[in-house]
Order: sequence, then C-alpha cells, then structure tokens
Amino acid sequence: MKTSFALLLAFGLASCATTPAPAGAAPVAKETGRKAAPEPKPYPLETCLVTGDDLDEMDDRISTVHDAQVFEFCCKPCLKKFRKSPGKYVKLLAQATR
Repeated sequence: MKTSFALLLAFGLASCATTPAPAGAAPVAKETGRKAAPEPKPYPLETCLVTGDDLDEMDDRISTVHDAQVFEFCCKPCLKKFRKSPGKYVKLLAQATR
C-alpha cells in the first residue's frame, strides 16, 4: 500500500514538471493551447460612464472587462446598459481620456 502511494505521488509530481518557454514566446494556457489573455487596462475614470456619478460615493460599485479594458459602474443596472451596447461606452471612454 505504501509503495503504490509513493508511486502515485512520484508520478503526479513528475507530470507537473514544466519546461521553460523559449525567450520572447507568448504565454500559453496549458489546458487549451490558446494564448493567455493580456492583463486588462485599469479603468482611468473616477465616474460611471452611464450616469456620470462619482464612483467613490457608490456602495454597489461593479466592474467588468471588455476588450482588455476594465469598465467600472456605479450599479448593476448601469452594467446591464453597458452590455446592451458596449461600443457606445467604449467610444465614451476614449473621448473622456483624450
């Protein structure tokens, strides 16, 4: 019994070993073989794009990531509005950060 446990443990540890990626290679998600998603850009504003309300004053502040950009909203209804037409709010964010 101890021998079989030791073999299972050794096999399990050996299967976790990884080889280093070549220099300059993009990270790859091992399970799917797809490239790992880039780190999303932080939300640059202090206000909700939907209502214009100050986010620091909100208790129900909520966020989502769209096209590698974090968007923050004052509440769930604003997130629902964003999801109905995200392009509108992507343009608003671009205009607000010029």
